[in-house]
Amino acid sequence: MKLPDDLYPYQKDDLTRLTSNGDNLLNLSEMGTGKTPVALGLSQHYKKTLVVCPNTLKLEWARQIQDWMGFDPTVSSKSSSRRLDPLLDDAQDDIFTDKTHPFFITNYETLRTKRWQDILNEYPFDLLILDEAHKIRNPKTRICKAVFSFIEEHPDIRIMPMTGSPIVNNPADLFTLLCIVKPDDYKLRNRWDFIREYCYYWQGRYGLKVYGSRDLNILRAETAYFTIRHTKQEVLPYLPSKYYRRVLLEMGTKQREAYNQMEEELFVLLDSGEPLWAGSVLAQITRLRQLNTDPRIVGVDAPSIKTDFLLSLLEDTDEKVVVFSCFEKYISLLDRLISTPHITITGKVSPDDRMKAVKEFQTNPDIKYALGTTQCMGEGITLTKASNAVVVDRWWNPSVNEQAEDRLHRIGQDNAVQIITPVNEKSFDSSLDKILEKKGKYSKDYLQDKDVISETIEDLRANRGG
Repeated sequence: MKLPDDLYPYQKDDLTRLTSNGDNLLNLSEMGTGKTPVALGLSQHYKKTLVVCPNTLKLEWARQIQDWMGFDPTVSSKSSSRRLDPLLDDAQDDIFTDKTHPFFITNYETLRTKRWQDILNEYPFDLLILDEAHKIRNPKTRICKAVFSFIEEHPDIRIMPMTGSPIVNNPADLFTLLCIVKPDDYKLRNRWDFIREYCYYWQGRYGLKVYGSRDLNILRAETAYFTIRHTKQEVLPYLPSKYYRRVLLEMGTKQREAYNQMEEELFVLLDSGEPLWAGSVLAQITRLRQLNTDPRIVGVDAPSIKTDFLLSLLEDTDEKVVVFSCFEKYISLLDRLISTPHITITGKVSPDDRMKAVKEFQTNPDIKYALGTTQCMGEGITLTKASNAVVVDRWWNPSVNEQAEDRLHRIGQDNAVQIITPVNEKSFDSSLDKILEKKGKYSKDYLQDKDVISETIEDLRANRGG
């Protein structure tokens, strides 16, 4: 892919608007409409770009830069004590060699740490991209204060905040972003006056309490000249009816250590002469896959990068989302973690209750998510009120995965359907992803689960330690 040639027409229009002057613009387009390539197109007009995003999206940004721009960007270290070592190495290269390093990618927590921000303040960034910018909606948080502090140290920097969910609770969420993009218009404006103008509120004992929005049409008109906003419905003529987003993730230290140990135990078992189809081996493969999804479902006390990514993604959209996993234990875990109204469909839910849950999802706008196992929620039901699905882990056979996707991609769907697949690098995910892509080129009717399992294990073995 090349910039700007391979952008959709509406993305080219956005890029033209961004490059026609040096004003800050706020990109509020819905998830799945392609905000990232537009931001990368803008970066071509600057020497040094700092991308600040959630920790779960650092590798995804790196992958998109590689795909669109053809080089590997610098990414901050996951080591908390050596977070900016890659940037310092870049600085030495810039001084003593002819190399240039136009991108540095880090997470919001890096800005929150003073010693790291002091280093970043010395680096000559001229473009700041804030992804999932709703993370800084609360002006009282350390992260929000850190972002403002960084911007004050770089008064000439161009800023592009991006979020598909600018108003998480009420219009007050938007105020900090307005202050970043148009400080002359909003920074001196009283936040409470803004709330009184665009929110329903009541004066409580401890101050104003916001409970709703009003006059959003006036707010949209007020901000239209410095915002970009596309919905999937609007850009549907340019999008395929079903498209895929593969998100590369990096396990945290604890998850990686547990995963490597369990993977080694699997190969010791196989090297002992135990056949691949023995119950003990298949059970170990299942545990390895479960640990790759979330260590907690196999009793390991370690955070999951996939779960962190999923919860962040759900927070970033007001749309309905369907979540598939092969593991009932994982769906049960999500059911406990997610407080937003949702339905859950697993083998423990009776057929009648499944149909009631589906009807509730399809008719009740307050029900935002459908969580279910691929085996139970992947056939015989309709979930067309959602146009985004997250396949947390995939089944061995591509036809089973496709059947699950088609719960959304069927008659009654008014939008392009986005299938999001989080993939942990250097893991069972990566090998299975490669094999399924290869197998998908053949007739799915002739594929056998055993073939995919066998080839995945072979690929996993071949890539051990790499």
